[in-house]
Amino acid sequence: MTNELGTVIEGRLGEKGWSISRFMLESGVSPDVIAGLIGPDQLSDMPDESTLVRFSEVLDLPYRQLVVAAGVACGLPKNQEGEPTFVLRFVTNEELLTELRRRLVRGRSHGDAQRRRLTHFALMQHALAVEAS
Repeated sequence: MTNELGTVIEGRLGEKGWSISRFMLESGVSPDVIAGLIGPDQLSDMPDESTLVRFSEVLDLPYRQLVVAAGVACGLPKNQEGEPTFVLRFVTNEELLTELRRRLVRGRSHGDAQRRRLTHFALMQHALAVEAS
């Protein structure tokens, strides 16, 4: 069994008729990174932004869908319908932009990859908390 992000990626690869090898070539992401994202049952941390952006472009999937799937793969709960692509539907764009601005300002001086992964994870937690309330 694979995690939510792996399920989304493998499903899209099946739709496109691509192998994992072709996906690696098209995305330019190393085999170790891809295996680490789609192989385990749960991810230990969020993938970095550039990887998810690249996957989004190559697979023709919405970036938000991949972020949500990655959040679920990290252990965040799915919504009531069990569909990770709609977790953020109750969060307004203004709420997301406000939270993103706050976190970008706070993290501007600490812009390393780990910080960006934590920011993605925190944004997902915030979105789920707003949805739950």
